[in-house]
Amino acid sequence: MEIPFEFLLAGIESAHGTPNTTPTRYLNLSGVVTPRKERHRPNESRGTLAEYYRSVDVRRWAEWEAEGGLDVYTLPLLLNALIAGGIDGSGATPATLTTDLADDHNDLVYTAVTGGGQGNHISVQYIDPDADNSPLDVDVVDSAIKVYLATDGSGTITTTAGDISAAIAAHPVASTLVTVTNAASNDGTGLVAEMSTTYLSGGAGTEVTTPDGATNSRLWTFVPTMDADDLDSLTLYWGDPNIQVFQSAYCMPDEITITADASGTDGVSLSVSGWGKFPVKAAPVSLPSMLAGPLLMPSAMQLWIDTATIGTTEITGRVIGAEVTIPSGVTRKWLAAGPTGDLDFVTHGRAKRHAELKLTLEVPDLTQYNQWVAATVLKTRLRLNGPVIEGSLYHYVEFDIYGPMDGFDWGEFEGSNRTVELTILSEYDSSAGYDFAVKVQNDRDAL
Repeated sequence: MEIPFEFLLAGIESAHGTPNTTPTRYLNLSGVVTPRKERHRPNESRGTLAEYYRSVDVRRWAEWEAEGGLDVYTLPLLLNALIAGGIDGSGATPATLTTDLADDHNDLVYTAVTGGGQGNHISVQYIDPDADNSPLDVDVVDSAIKVYLATDGSGTITTTAGDISAAIAAHPVASTLVTVTNAASNDGTGLVAEMSTTYLSGGAGTEVTTPDGATNSRLWTFVPTMDADDLDSLTLYWGDPNIQVFQSAYCMPDEITITADASGTDGVSLSVSGWGKFPVKAAPVSLPSMLAGPLLMPSAMQLWIDTATIGTTEITGRVIGAEVTIPSGVTRKWLAAGPTGDLDFVTHGRAKRHAELKLTLEVPDLTQYNQWVAATVLKTRLRLNGPVIEGSLYHYVEFDIYGPMDGFDWGEFEGSNRTVELTILSEYDSSAGYDFAVKVQNDRDAL
């Protein structure tokens, strides 16, 4: 294999394990795809010194890894297979809920204002106050919309579907979460009844938004789905086009690590590792156009540490380095496939996971030390900046994480000042609806 001519190409699969016929992207990383297999050798006693007499292949797969400079074009592709799938720049599917009450003309369709999996965390509940002469009232707790139904002097519910639509449209918070319309063949005049907490569903992907005042800038938002598996898989192509190319389907990352060290001379770096199906020898492939995404600079990173609204309190004059580790929680499953099946895994699952942020800070004061001692629950934002796109808008990767500072270590910086290394393990935040998220701002509206 002539190493100088190797490439690593990728494309998002339309279905898990169904390989793309043509790669769509260079990964802009240096990496390899390595075939692996396991053999079973039974323990037998045949009166000789030979330990093994028979063996058979029982399992096979591929392991892949890559590393290099973090760029804002490559990362969104990987995040589809790591945090949330279906984010390709084409928009998002909003979560919806269509009620199914008894009687006529009382069903409504709730549609999340923001497209994507975030809307799957919104719930609606109709509550019978079990009291006379109660007014219609709407309350919102985090992402839960609670509708307290109106009653007359005898405690009978008098709220119609139309009343609920109007009340939610007038509510300053509920109206930012959902829009409400009459369900098909309903006109809103029917009386509603008590309804237990019911969640919207079906939200997928995310909008690639244009920041206010921008022409070329686009913001990609990757929020993990907390109660379902929506990750995409990749087909990887690796090798030397002059010698041999290998294709591996069903490739998904196990973990990525992003490292930025403002005291060093390297740019922000990315490393990724994962598994896929056993590679096959591929015919020469049509090469995609090469997108050389802007690289990011550790010296331009920013950090905010807050207890209320994330991104409010910037930490300046002490940030030395940061390391972000994001696992996918993906597990591979081998199932019986009959005599014609191959030895690859056939499906995958998701295990619980947490992200980590390791910060290295100088210690001009003890603010962060005191937060660690007090186990203060924090909302921390790390932004890794690159070159300007337009105006005051920059290429960047932004990582939000919720939770207290956990690990603690002392260090030193250039032999002249004490440093502290603090680690945050992501914890679920009920207001955000997740434990971490990643945003990428670049100048592209498609993968």
